[in-house]
Order: sequence, then C-alpha cells, then structure tokens
Amino acid sequence: ELEKCEKALEVYLERKRARFPRFYLVANRELLRLLSEASDPLKMHSHYREVFDAITQVAHAASGDIVAIVSSSAGQFEHVPLAKSVATFGNVEEWLGALEKEMQVTMKDLCRQCAAECLLPLDGLRDFVDGSMAQLAVLGLQISWTRRGQSALERGKTHKNAMAENNRTQLGVLRELLSWCQSDLGSRMNRRKIETLVTVQLHQRDLFAEISKVFKARQGLDAGDFDWQKQTRVYWQPGVDDRHGSGACIVSVCDIALPYSYEYLGCKDRLVATPLTDRCYIALTQALGLQLGGAPLGPAAVGKTETVKDLGRTLGVWVVVVNCTDQQRYADMAKFFKGLCQAGLWGLLVDANR
Repeated sequence: ELEKCEKALEVYLERKRARFPRFYLVANRELLRLLSEASDPLKMHSHYREVFDAITQVAHAASGDIVAIVSSSAGQFEHVPLAKSVATFGNVEEWLGALEKEMQVTMKDLCRQCAAECLLPLDGLRDFVDGSMAQLAVLGLQISWTRRGQSALERGKTHKNAMAENNRTQLGVLRELLSWCQSDLGSRMNRRKIETLVTVQLHQRDLFAEISKVFKARQGLDAGDFDWQKQTRVYWQPGVDDRHGSGACIVSVCDIALPYSYEYLGCKDRLVATPLTDRCYIALTQALGLQLGGAPLGPAAVGKTETVKDLGRTLGVWVVVVNCTDQQRYADMAKFFKGLCQAGLWGLLVDANR
C-alpha cells in the first residue's frame, strides 16, 4: 500500500511539474509544502525563491492580483511594477506560469525603454541610473558602450579623433560613477548598484583603451575585425522579434548572437572581469552556439563558478547551482535536467567530478 501511495504521489507531482517546469527544480518535500499553502497566495512569499532567482515576495492589489515583484537584500527592497497584473485564482502552477511570463514581458518593456534612454549625455547619467533598477542600469551601460564603441570605429575612418573622443567619454562616465560613491547614496542596495556599475564600466573603459591602441597601431580598425568582435557586445534590435513580440535584446560574442532571457535578477554584484574572464566568455558562448555545454577547469577558488554565473547575468538567465554529492540519484538529476530544458535555464554542477 505504501508503494502505491508513493507512485500516486509521484504521478501527481509530475503532473504539476509538467504544467510549470520550474517545479522540477524543487524537491518533493518542499514542493508538497508549497502546494499545501498555495490556496492562500499571501502564504506563498517564502516559496518564490525556490522557483525564481531574485523574487522574494510580490505585492498584491486589494483584489488579490499580483501587481509587482519585489527583491530584498539585507533589509532593502527593490520593487518592479508589472506591466499587467496577474490573477491568483485557480491552480498554483497556472498562475505561477502567468507570473513568469508577465515578469519577462515587463523586463522586456523596461529593457526597450532603457535602450532608448541610455545614450543620454553625461549630465543625464544620474537621472538614468536613479530611474532604472540595478539590472537594467547595468544593461543600459553595456548597450551604451557597444553603440558608442561601434560608432567610433565606423567614424574613425574619416574622423581621426573619433576613437580618442570615445575614450574620453568612457573615462568621463567612470569618473562620474566614482564621484557618486563618495557621497551618501541613501541605501546599501543603491550603493551596491552604483559599485556594480563602476565594476562594469572600469572593465569597459580598459577594453576600449586596448582597442584604441590596436586602432592606432594598425592605422585603422573595422567593426568587423576580431579585436572588436571578440568583445561582449549588447544590442537592442527593434527589427528583430522574439517570443515576447517585436524588438529583442541581443548579446553577441564573436560570431555568436544570443538572446537576452529577461529573467529578473535583482540587485547583484558583478564579477571583476580579467582577460581570462573574457576568454572564458568566448569559449562558453562558442559552445552555446554549437548547442554544447561548458566545463571550466582549474584549481579550487579561482572563480570558475562565479565566471559562469556572471555570464548568465550578462544574458539575463537564472543560473541554478547544484552542489553535487555522492548521495544524489540518477532520478534526481533527470528531474533537474528536465526542468532546465523546459524552463530555458542554466544548470551549474559544482564538484561534479567528485
């Protein structure tokens, strides 16, 4: 009788997981607890982190509909109003699926707005950063760097000062961001956002300085040359459609163009990039372009895990980390891979060789 109950329970949970693939990432015990409390959406706050990367709670309207998603860290909160409210009646897997879709649609709308605003003059940078959530402030900085860099390379053929002017612009952006760090930023989350922008812009400034040296040494450089193509370039392409409609954010490395996934990632630190980080990005994106995976190899505590997670943040993907042990069964890994494939997420297996 016990075996019949276990089989019936597995069938029931499999049916729920098939409707909302992120449930494959949740263990049976936690999933049962989630389902038992799902009749009251207000009791779901402790479970959102199990199926989303950064959503720790949601805001409800008087009708019970979800109107905003919230990320919290060290007592600080970041609120993101949804483009359209999500009804919470019916089965939990259905309205969680609707919440996932609406989160991505909202992030895409904000990304479109961010791409239009990020090329403001330097004196408008503060307004752009203060008006954007951390994730999109970083994305806007990357889109701006890509556009200005490509424009400088194209104009460099006829305007000899184009590269030097863009170098001064990138340095000016970095100095502006650094000046903010010396003032009161209001909250720890806002300070983390600004410090993350400094980290990203410092690397971008160094990259374009190197490109300028190559441009000067060769007496010219084209936007199609490898020295530019190998960089991580972020574009907003209004003429390209994706599954959420017109327009698409594209991340390009070499000849591989990958779509941005619009997962809400909250306010997270970014990796301090090095030349080795850039080479890892090239190798991993080439593997993704060939429908393969990647396995960074190296000694312990050198940043292999953080490098993969940072590439995932660049692409707007939730990277689900699993610490492998000899206690895991093949059936558990099968569920994990089913969830990753159906939900379009990345899996990071730590210590898999052990």
